[in-house]
Amino acid sequence: QQTLTLVGAEAEPALREVLDDPQLGGLARVWLAEHGAAEIPEPTESMIFWLTVDTIAAQLAAEGDTDELRGLVEGLVGQHNGFFDAAWRVEHPATADVLEAMGRLHPDKKVAKEARKAAFKARSQA
Repeated sequence: QQTLTLVGAEAEPALREVLDDPQLGGLARVWLAEHGAAEIPEPTESMIFWLTVDTIAAQLAAEGDTDELRGLVEGLVGQHNGFFDAAWRVEHPATADVLEAMGRLHPDKKVAKEARKAAFKARSQA
């Protein structure tokens, strides 16, 4: 994500080439949308979840447990019913750590427990 902020409009063709990539497609879509590109295909649900885990992992690595991240976690869980049922299946190297952090950050004890269970499932899957 940080590297993409350094490139200009000449990057659009290369970013369009990776739209179907499960790991790069979400980032490419974000860049294209931020730069006003037309005809950006909708991402798949699995791509959205991968990008979500990747974004939270990057924020955890850069800043740790912040109030901003706490708000993001609350918003994500609040907007998506069954978030943890899908999130633990994301094939990202940081999935279990992200879910564990979400359990630590979320103020609702029931939701926090769901996050920790999902982290356990993700570790068991790996």
